[in-house]
Amino acid sequence: MFEEISSKEAKQTLMFIFDAAVDIEMEKDQTIFVEKVLKHARRIFEAPAGSIAFVDGDSLDFLSFQNDEIDTSSISRDQNGDDLRIPLNHRSIAGHVAMTGELLLVDDPYHVSESVPYKFDGSIDKLSGFKTEAILAIPLRHPTEGIIGALEIINPKEELVHELNLGIAKSFAVMSAVSIINMRLQESLRKAYLETLARLGYAAEYKDEDTFKHIQRIRYSSKILSRELGFSTEEQESIFHASAMHDVGKVGVPDAILGKNGKLDDDEWVKMKAHSNKGASILRGSDTEILKLSEEIALHHHEKWNGNGYPDGLKGEDIPLAARIVAVADVFDALVNERPYKNAWPLQDALSLIKNEKGEHFDPQVVDAFFNCLDEILEIQKEHQ
Repeated sequence: MFEEISSKEAKQTLMFIFDAAVDIEMEKDQTIFVEKVLKHARRIFEAPAGSIAFVDGDSLDFLSFQNDEIDTSSISRDQNGDDLRIPLNHRSIAGHVAMTGELLLVDDPYHVSESVPYKFDGSIDKLSGFKTEAILAIPLRHPTEGIIGALEIINPKEELVHELNLGIAKSFAVMSAVSIINMRLQESLRKAYLETLARLGYAAEYKDEDTFKHIQRIRYSSKILSRELGFSTEEQESIFHASAMHDVGKVGVPDAILGKNGKLDDDEWVKMKAHSNKGASILRGSDTEILKLSEEIALHHHEKWNGNGYPDGLKGEDIPLAARIVAVADVFDALVNERPYKNAWPLQDALSLIKNEKGEHFDPQVVDAFFNCLDEILEIQKEHQ
């Protein structure tokens, strides 16, 4: 029989759950969100350990293991370093809860009745020395998607397993399930948006008789350079995606010019240089940060540190830093790869040009960053040939 509680205890519990809900609702990163959900759920029952698993096809994917008494790093991943997964069936406690949608309290996991389909796997206890004495398994129930996973509270305090806390935990699980589904939907939309950007960049490159692998090399090289220059992780991701758009304006340049096997004449060169403004005009007018950054890069990645570039003849730090980064990545890639109008340069010749153009064509700090992480950039060249 569940313990009865006083009105004071009920008020304290409700205040706790309100604070926990505010903390979780403010989190936008899914990994941290899941960790917070489990932390606060454990606190309801003062439990030392717990886990959260999500349904993924015919498997349960464990996204979080927490244990205050042992190091979980060696048990929360499989041998490949991926999230631990188990089959979605009735043979595990989490699987049974995820399939039935029923809250389950197992008082003695090592001695479950033969009449139930699930068994307790004590291998982690044996490996770690931790003793699982009770498991409270709560379904993560979404109002329209159904059961999306299971939350396990390990060794909850017996006196805290009462009707109010169980009701709060169920509501907490529903709130968490709704937030998780919403975050997954937002992430899916974000991925679709970023993939659309990349494919627009690929379209421009296919006109240039180069493959999308040029785009990949520019993206990864620009990300490496931005990391070396101290960009935050979020800023590195932004330049990774935005740099795909650097030559999108080539969709407006005649194929005969892009594919010409030889030097361009003056009129052709004017039309070729127009791709910077064309690209910026395609991207202009968006409120999204990545498209704003894409516009900057498309417009200014042919500017030169000494002011002799195009289209605006910007000089030095007047050139946006992202464009200065892409300029180095783009020129190096163009040098060491074959183009319709030239053979690939020997590596040392290309490196000499980059070094000699420090302070002329290129921002000196970007050139220094380039040589500091040259091995990584060369590896990108190998991976995306």
